[in-house]
Amino acid sequence: MHLALYRSERPERFEEIIGQKHIVKILRNQIKKGTVSQSYLFAGTRGTGKTTTARILAKAVNCTCSDPGVDLPCGECANCRAITEGRFLDVVELDAASNNGVESLRQITESVQYPPTVGKYKVYIIDEAHMLTDSAENAFLKTLEEPPAHVIFILATTNPEKIKATIKSRCLTLNFRHVSENDLLDGMRRICQKKAINIEEDALAVIARKADGSVRDALSLLEQCINAGDELITRELVLEYTGGAGDDFYIELTDAIRTGEAGTALADIDSMVRIGKDAKQLLSDWLLHYRNLMICKYVQDPSELVNASSENTARIVTQAKSLSDEAINYGIRLLSDTVNKAKFSTMPRILLETCVIKLIVGESAEVRTEPVRINANIPVGARTPRTESGTPKEEPQATNAYEKQVQSCPNASAERAQDVEEPQPLFEQKFNPLEGAPPDRHIVEFEANHNLDEMWDRICDQMART
Repeated sequence: MHLALYRSERPERFEEIIGQKHIVKILRNQIKKGTVSQSYLFAGTRGTGKTTTARILAKAVNCTCSDPGVDLPCGECANCRAITEGRFLDVVELDAASNNGVESLRQITESVQYPPTVGKYKVYIIDEAHMLTDSAENAFLKTLEEPPAHVIFILATTNPEKIKATIKSRCLTLNFRHVSENDLLDGMRRICQKKAINIEEDALAVIARKADGSVRDALSLLEQCINAGDELITRELVLEYTGGAGDDFYIELTDAIRTGEAGTALADIDSMVRIGKDAKQLLSDWLLHYRNLMICKYVQDPSELVNASSENTARIVTQAKSLSDEAINYGIRLLSDTVNKAKFSTMPRILLETCVIKLIVGESAEVRTEPVRINANIPVGARTPRTESGTPKEEPQATNAYEKQVQSCPNASAERAQDVEEPQPLFEQKFNPLEGAPPDRHIVEFEANHNLDEMWDRICDQMART
């Protein structure tokens, strides 16, 4: 069976791990001194090597190599090969995303009492530990605090903030960082040389940039380009396979923005979308282009910081000089906000096109969406109208329809007349079905102690009279 590149090229020893040198140094020193902790918490973003490092640590503590000149794990002994093949009885992996209940943790807490079958330590690797339920975490606390001497727990998570503080305090926390682009380049270059793959350095740089610090994402993109079957993998091919556009497109698009040619910019975007480019990817890469403009404007030699060819880097430097600091800053803020909105949009192309117009006309493209606030506690009839100059307008002597209705009713109570003189908020006014009510009143509150049956009878009687 064919294995994916990130599985077939998974590191088997500490020196093969891409990046994470600070963690490798800590674990190697613990193994050398014999001070391995009994519980670890590996925290970091996806694809940074948490589970791979946990397996290598399990090999190191169970490695049977006795050669003092070999760093553990050796990767060649029977125990190391068994762990690599997933058939070592004393290394147990649990996916907490699908086994997050008390029963799964209870099986672990019961099995830790038994000594290891083959190796020196029993290693439990709990992946996605933040998915454990509260009851499961509580059931696991005592065992995690005082495990047997032959047991090592390794918890891996992408969301350490969701794990209880009582569990964190019982573990040695190691934070996995984003892998740098240089480390990704070195790792992919080594794999390509091993597999005799002909690929340009600029193409590897594009893959490393798009991976965003994830080794697994980088190897998945690399495998996608390899499977195309090209004799030479170039930068243009990588951009075509990953849905991106070249630097020339963003340079010309930004030039159209600078000169105010909205029609040209929209036509360029339309041509890219027609050939299958993703609008979200165009937004992200355009934001990166504005970042390159900022770098080229302030850094004297930006070749090391800008991932582009020397020719395009020179063009970006020229373009950055023609733009003001405010224009670049506004573009970065606007594009960053649009990228975040596009993640949850089903029509990102419209957001991209709207962003083009805003970059040209500026803040005037924003539409005021704040609602006009009205004091809901003041009835409409009690609001004082104002003239154009802002001064209060005198009330007419004629009474409104509500006052006429009260005056024409000889049986109106004195309290009702007082209500007319001092109007109450709509939500406090009482409604009597036998008395007049303002025609524009829509909110009615009945007294809580009123008998509904009696009220209904009175309403029916009143309706029959009219």
